[in-house]
Amino acid sequence: MNKRFALISFGNEESYGLLFVGGDLKRLGHEFKFFDGEEDNVSQRVIAWGPDYICFSPMTAFYRSALKVCGQIKKTLPHMVSAFGGHHAMSSPDIIHDEGVDVVVVGPACGSLERILKGEKGVLSVVPTTPDDMAMPARDEYYRDIPRMTRRYRKFMLSTLGCPWNCSYCSSSAGHIADIFGKETQRRYYLRRRPLEQLMQEAINIVKYETHEIEWVDDDIFYGADTEEWIPTFVEAWEREIKVPIYVSTTSVNTLRVSDNTLRTLKRIVNCVGIGIQALRPESLKIFNRAWDNEAKMKAAYDRLRSFGYAVNLQCIIGLPVRDPVDDALDTIKGMQRIGPGSVVSCYPLIVFPGTAMHQYCVAHKIPLNDLCSGDTNTGIPSISFPPGVVKQLRNVCKLATVFVKFNIDEKWMRALINIDMDDETSKHLSMTRYYECVTDRLPDKAGKIFTDVLNSMKLKY
Repeated sequence: MNKRFALISFGNEESYGLLFVGGDLKRLGHEFKFFDGEEDNVSQRVIAWGPDYICFSPMTAFYRSALKVCGQIKKTLPHMVSAFGGHHAMSSPDIIHDEGVDVVVVGPACGSLERILKGEKGVLSVVPTTPDDMAMPARDEYYRDIPRMTRRYRKFMLSTLGCPWNCSYCSSSAGHIADIFGKETQRRYYLRRRPLEQLMQEAINIVKYETHEIEWVDDDIFYGADTEEWIPTFVEAWEREIKVPIYVSTTSVNTLRVSDNTLRTLKRIVNCVGIGIQALRPESLKIFNRAWDNEAKMKAAYDRLRSFGYAVNLQCIIGLPVRDPVDDALDTIKGMQRIGPGSVVSCYPLIVFPGTAMHQYCVAHKIPLNDLCSGDTNTGIPSISFPPGVVKQLRNVCKLATVFVKFNIDEKWMRALINIDMDDETSKHLSMTRYYECVTDRLPDKAGKIFTDVLNSMKLKY
């Protein structure tokens, strides 16, 4: 018998995990509908639709909200089966003990839905096969059911589901994924590109809707033994079929390793490259398990990308478990001034995600975590429990980092400004202005219209 699945999405970007769940449900012939978890009446809407299953794939920042919605639905429909998947669920399978959680999927949608339909509950460990077996994400249904996502100027894709780097703070890191699934599965599934035909078809489905940019989230575009052959083929197909600029991410190491010809070719379709600086002090990079990086490589990579005409977004993480986290943060900002003078930057507070090496580090060193941290980087609130004055300074660094770097603010002014008291309205305006600067940096000809659309289509986090 066909079953009904309610797929409940949270946040301002597409829930990629649920898109694949929808694709697998299409393949299996079951009915499904996406629901916007950001709507106040989402629970009532789901109840009125009357599904047999409710599915969530929340990031850590949205887990509590998802659990609350799940509880509201099950209070009225107690026999409905709830399933949680995605990075948070994989890293925290103990959420199976939270009230209202019936199934926790550790692994991909493919292979898990059949077991859920057979009545299995508890923690379901699913061994991934290969990217060739992945369903086409159900974007048409997603955009139909959550119209505000249709209006988003930027859509998101992934060409690989894992990462070759082993950064301590990240739930996509090579070590974290290998700990869960083993190195062979990581190599076969998480570090292998999805088939080009599948990527192109997904992009074709996206650009049927108004889209000004597609971001390849957390991919290292220059990773892989076949990069020099793959990128020209990909660029040719993208130019022919898609004609929408993309934002990609990479590292200093791979930027310096890739050939001039590949950089020149990729520039035809890429409007901006994001480079994770993350930290500047060698001891801080070591905590992040990025001791392979340093300022000289970062600067050389930035200059190389700029020489080919790329806009570059520098990214960093502050609020580390070090003796003086504010000094460490300002050293990082000053380093970014040297590396990319005049650049727009993205500065985030350290979020300690469950199951990661950073989480294990904090537990081992008895470093207390901050109950006020929601897991949302946009708030500027770090995961580490620092004194209130330090938290305020770190939050202000996050809010003002673009100003500090783009306009090369002197350290004396930085230290003065990070001590100001900032109410919610000021925080909101700073977040909006920084977002506007980022859009202008990437899409200068369309920034005004796009930013208006952004304000109308997303619930700004600040």
